[in-house]
Parts: sequence; structure tokens; C-alpha cells
Amino acid sequence: MTVDFIYNNEATIRLSIFLSAFILLAIWEWKWPKRALTQNKLKRWFNNIALMVTGTLVVRVAVPMAAVGAAYFAENQHIGIANHFELPLWLEIVVVFVVLDLAIYSQHAMFHVLPVMWRFHRAHHSDLDFDITTGVRFHPVEILISVFIKIFLIVTWGAPVLAVILFEIVLNYMSMFTHCNICLNEKVERVLRWFIVTPDMHRVHHSIRENETNSNFAFNISAWDRIFGTYRAEPEAGQLGMSIGLTYFREKEWQNYGGLLLTPFSTNVKGYAINYRDTVNANELAQAKEIAQQHEEKAKLAIELDGYLQAIGQHALVSVTDSKGVIIEANDKFVEVSGYSREELLGQNHRIVNSGLHDKEFFDGMWSTITSGENWHDEVCDRAKNGELYWVDTTIVPIKSADGKIERYVSVRVDISKRKKYELGIEKVNQDLTDANIQLEELSRVDALTGIANRRYFDETLATYISTMSRTDVPLTLMLCDVDHFKNYNDLYGHQAGDVCLQNVAKSIDQNFTRAGDVAARYGGEEFAVILPNVGDVTAIMLAERMRANVEALKLEHGDSSVADVVTVSIGVVTGQLDKNMTIAEFIENADVALYRAKETGRNRVEVSK
Repeated sequence: MTVDFIYNNEATIRLSIFLSAFILLAIWEWKWPKRALTQNKLKRWFNNIALMVTGTLVVRVAVPMAAVGAAYFAENQHIGIANHFELPLWLEIVVVFVVLDLAIYSQHAMFHVLPVMWRFHRAHHSDLDFDITTGVRFHPVEILISVFIKIFLIVTWGAPVLAVILFEIVLNYMSMFTHCNICLNEKVERVLRWFIVTPDMHRVHHSIRENETNSNFAFNISAWDRIFGTYRAEPEAGQLGMSIGLTYFREKEWQNYGGLLLTPFSTNVKGYAINYRDTVNANELAQAKEIAQQHEEKAKLAIELDGYLQAIGQHALVSVTDSKGVIIEANDKFVEVSGYSREELLGQNHRIVNSGLHDKEFFDGMWSTITSGENWHDEVCDRAKNGELYWVDTTIVPIKSADGKIERYVSVRVDISKRKKYELGIEKVNQDLTDANIQLEELSRVDALTGIANRRYFDETLATYISTMSRTDVPLTLMLCDVDHFKNYNDLYGHQAGDVCLQNVAKSIDQNFTRAGDVAARYGGEEFAVILPNVGDVTAIMLAERMRANVEALKLEHGDSSVADVVTVSIGVVTGQLDKNMTIAEFIENADVALYRAKETGRNRVEVSK
């Protein structure tokens, strides 16, 4: 009787559950939101729901039978795999649910892999906020494609009608739930995501970062992402700090109803390759590589240009103009050959030496080339102040600012009789090389994972302090800090979660010490070190206790710690005036002994070297 009732009232049941779930989840969002919305909610809801209604109408017209109709057909015609096996109905329902859910996962990944399918799916990802209506924001063509795929699977499998109805109900509900802007209890959420997709898990999938967009594809059963290696626990910027949407289609015209319908037909197709999953520190490594390449290129330029610059100063006519062509600099050779004084040249256009021998098209071509950012080279006949003509081999080089805009032009003219050609490169090469070296040096002193000072910088700073402060009466404090049971944390939550934990701990430690001269560094693995000049024992103990308490106050869940249910740290402190014979190794060893004692006596505590 129950099954017959569901068969006969399928449409009414699905619509009632959909509307009830939508209202309840919308109220939940309103009362306990996870994130503050950035767009006008009423306009977003209208556009997203209008897109859903359009998709529903398109499906009803194009494929009246839809998923449930396909199941009726397969059941009546006795076709499909399931119809050739005698299985209990409950087992058929479970198997069909798992098979269809895996298909939905694969289909979702396919919409990210194939450019033609990503065109339609990006209408869903272009939403600049993440809430319940994002779960219904799908382009009509994407919905149509999904229906055809689903019909094929249902008929091929011979899925029972009841199983399809139940799957469709769950799918509609989960699409709204996983996109809900709701705040779940962290512990409950972490347990739930082992079985089903949660809003926090799926929100990562809507990140503006491509490597995060191409992860967490599951709809209902969360295990698929872990099985196929597409799972990502948290966004790099955190749930509250992450940006939602795509780097493109953020303008207002793409966010209204018409823009959403036209999104697939924009020529801007990118970001669909699923293998864009960058590794830890990829940004830092890419930046270091880019700076190193710039350093190498500029070093080569410096060697090549050194000889040119010397020759230019002796033999070439050099002038510099602003972006409009007004002369702002002229060298002695230009003054000598042209016959004009420097005062007569400055503020003038180069037409002052125009011989009249070249036609207008000649100079139009020159100006077109240099304003496009390209170098220009040709032989030019100029006229001196006394009326005499002289030929020069001329090169004009546009000089650009850091943002790519042309600031000025440098013209180098060489007496054509000497037949020497010179080139002028980028000015201030030495300064640029120095800047590149400074950037590389800074990168080499920063820990790539946590963003605080690394072991190298720590060693250099401690050596400097011990060398200088051993000759004064100023005290020096060193703290060594170890995250309690961090190996257990990694084993339980995974190395990615471990990296996030270290980043949070490092940030908390670093924020405790803001004086000039204070250094907080990653000492190695899960160990951190703090150097505090001019800090005595009483203050040192107070600061160490504050640092320990602040880490504990982060409330980073640790389910395999014998100390507490959150992440904690143990701290060893050594402080005092330095002896001239004190070595770095001895100073560190004293702090290390204190740290060992802190761990041996219960952890999550501060011990001072005796």
C-alpha cells in the first residue's frame, strides 16, 4: 500500500518535500548563517530560482518522461540488468542509490574536465555567494544533459521506480543542503563528512582558487572524493576567508537572469582541467622561480649592456622624451652634432632636427611602433641648427613602468659613417638586480609553510644576538616550543590538516611577539622557537605562559592527545645575561632541556632552564 501510494503521488510528494526542505533550510540559513553574504540576497534568489524554473520547464518539454518515467518504462518492458536478477526490493534500492550516486560524482567531474560541459556548469560556479539557492542554480542545458545521462543509467540498470523516486528526493534535498550557508557544530560536521557531503566540505568546491574548485565533487556520499583522490578538507584561506565564485564573470551583467543564460556562450573558456591541483608552497615556489629567472635574464643584460653604455656615452647622440615625445634629456654628443644648446633642446619635440627628407608616413610608422611598446630602428636624416644634414642610425626604445605603461622613450643615434649599431636596454639594471636579490634573500629566510621566519634566519639572528649581547649586561631569552602529540594529529587527520594546524599555531605564536628585534621562527617539523632580546626571567615566563594559553585557546580539535582534546604546546625557556664563553649550541641545549622537562612532566606547560 505504501509503495502504491508513493507511485501514484510521486510528483506531489517530491514537490512537498522540496518546498518543505527549502523553507526549513532557508530559515536555518537566516538564523544561523556561516558566512556574511556579499550580494543583494533578493536579486540573487530571483535570478537563481528563475534559472531553476527555466531548467525545469525545458526538461518537461524536451524529456517528459524524465528519470521516473524512464524507470517505469524499464520496469514495464522488463529491461535492464536488475530485471534479470531476483533481489529483495530493499537491496535493489541500496544498489541503485549507490550506482546513481557514483554516476552523479563522475558526471560532476566530467563537467569540470570537458570544456564544452564546463561552459554550462560555470553558470553554477559563477555565483558570488554560497547559499541554498546556489543548489538550484544550474543552466537548463546542464540540467538537460544530466537528465539524459540519468535516463541512460536507469534504463541500462533497470532501476526500480521506487528506488529512482527515493534517489531523486534525496538528490534534490542534498543539493540544497550541501549549498546551505549554515553553521554546523565543528565536531558534528567532521563526523558527518565521513558519510555525507556537508556544506563546509562542498563550499571548498566553490572557491575562486582552481585547485580548490576542482575538488570535492561528491553530491550525497562523501566517500567518492576520498576514494578517487579529489578530497580537500579545507580551503587555503579558511571557510570565512575564502572567496566564492570564478575569477571571471563577476560583473553585474553576468549575475542577472539573462547573463546566466548567456554565460556558456562566452568565449572565455578556462579553468576546467581537473589536474590543476597545486601542491603545498606552490605559490612560493612559483614566485621564487620567477624571481630567479628575472635575476638570470637581468644579469645577462647587465653584462651585454655594460660595453654598449660605455660606447654610447662617447659616440652616440642620446635623448630621452616623455610619453608625449617632449625632450627631457639630451647628452653632450647630441648637443655637439645638432648645434643646439641643451636649453634649446629641452622641452622641444624631435621635429626641431627634422630635415624634411622623410614623408609623414615614415614618422607615422615610427610612432605606431613605439607606442605599441616595440623598439624601432631605421636610418634617419636630421638637420643641424646651421642647416647641414647628417644621417644617423637610430634606435628608439620605449621604457615601461612596473604596471606595463610607457613612461618615456630613449633615442640612440649613431653616426652612420661608423656603421655601429647600439642597443639600449632597461635603465637601472643594477637596482633591479639588487631588488631581485633582496626578494630572493627574503624568500630564503621565510618558512614556506607557515610564513614566519625559518631555521636559517633563526640561526643567523641567535648568533648575532649572542655575539653582541655577551659583551653587555642586557639579558636574552630563548623559548623552544613543541606541538604536543603532533604525530598522532597527522595520523588521525592527515598531513594536509597537519599543515593547517602548524600554520594556525605559527600565526598565534607570531602574534604574541611584535617588538622590533623579537623573532618567532619555525625551528623544524612541529617545533617553533622565539628569541626575545632584553627580556628577563619574570617577563619571559609570563610571555611563555601567554603563548601557551593562546595556542590552547585556538581550540584546534585533537582527538588523539593524552593532554587535552585540543592542540596544545610544551615550552622550554632559557633566559639571562650571556657569558662571553657561551656558545650557540649551549644556549639552545639549555632551552631544549627545559622543553624536555615540560614534556616529561605532563606537557601543555612551561618549564624554565635551571
